[in-house]
Amino acid sequence: MHHSQFTIATLHVGEAELPLMYADLVVVRHDGNAELDWECVAVTLPISAYEHEPQHLTMVVLADGRTLRGDAVVVRSDDQRHVFRGVGALEGLVASDVGHDPL
Repeated sequence: MHHSQFTIATLHVGEAELPLMYADLVVVRHDGNAELDWECVAVTLPISAYEHEPQHLTMVVLADGRTLRGDAVVVRSDDQRHVFRGVGALEGLVASDVGHDPL
């Protein structure tokens, strides 16, 4: 298993930018599986909770300014804590982010 963790500088859910206090993205590649698992956990200033439905996320990585995009489902959301689990590819990753196999 290979994994990477990224601190997120900005996070858009659909077109709306969340007022972040902190956001973290974890990406995992399990041995023998070409598909990635990923999850974004965000803590925000108080906002309305998201319904448990698919969303498109756009995230900018704090360390290098890269933009990552992908579809996710809302696992949990209240007025300040939000968990999004990826449901497909995460655009913007490079092979060295989660092992050396091609993405």
